[in-house]
Amino acid sequence: MSPIEQVLAAAKTIALNGRTPTMALVKGKLGGKVPMPLLIQGLQQFKAIPKDQWQTLPDLGNALESTKPSANSESQLIEQKLLAQMQQMKNEFEAKIDLLKQRISQLENQ
Repeated sequence: MSPIEQVLAAAKTIALNGRTPTMALVKGKLGGKVPMPLLIQGLQQFKAIPKDQWQTLPDLGNALESTKPSANSESQLIEQKLLAQMQQMKNEFEAKIDLLKQRISQLENQ
């Protein structure tokens, strides 16, 4: 989810709680993770959206969950990278072994 969508979701949550979304409230909801220019842009976009269209905006809980990977998904990502590196190394070694076998055959045939 983009930072703008996070701002929109935070503003929606604040507005649904009966408060007017402000820079400070939105920044507080997001924990200071979004740069100020994007906060301003997102808040301006939110204020331009009619109230009857707020339901189309994502919920804040979903917005925050989708932006931070869980420890489990991080470890899975690391595992996938390591497996890919190991497979690449295996392929390189097999190619070198094949070249050495060919060279040995050439030397034996001389």
